[in-house]
Amino acid sequence: MRVNKDFDKKEAIFEAMLELISKHGFHSSPMSEVAKQANVAAGTIYHYFKSKDELICALYLKIKSQSNEMLLKNDDPSKAFKDRFRQFYLQNFNYFTKNTKEFYFLEQFSSSPYINLVSKTELQALDQPIYDFLRKAVFTQVLRDISPKIMTSLVLGSSSALVKLQLSGDFLLTPSDLESAYITCWDGIKKQ
Repeated sequence: MRVNKDFDKKEAIFEAMLELISKHGFHSSPMSEVAKQANVAAGTIYHYFKSKDELICALYLKIKSQSNEMLLKNDDPSKAFKDRFRQFYLQNFNYFTKNTKEFYFLEQFSSSPYINLVSKTELQALDQPIYDFLRKAVFTQVLRDISPKIMTSLVLGSSSALVKLQLSGDFLLTPSDLESAYITCWDGIKKQ
């Protein structure tokens, strides 16, 4: 029973921190407010995390892990890789247009000094399933032989740019627009 209570408290802390960061940014989200919003004592947070920095990094690892897992959740290796890639690409767009707090948090974290607080080993482990997904297609001569980091940056960067465009409200992407974006990305990475 205690494990569930601990899990619930930790989840409440994560949710509170995500909410506060989405409204106020990293520096204007004090631990006292996190505790208040999570409905826990301030000392409870320090039971799980040594510092605010550790909490923010743990939140990043959690959200990044969940989003990467979601990207490959419905992958069907029996399908043609082009179809699998289409699902991967569009799933990234759909997930983040529905989970905007997570999207903006990941964007903000990746562009901040916090990224340097997470070990390279942890970062690589998070992205390894995506690298593997793309590298297998390189080995089978479906995709161009590009570094996994560059390939992942090209693909996820393209999809993320579309998420930003959609969330800005300046341009609402139609299914046809998304299909065109996917094909353009695919044409850029497929083996000629």
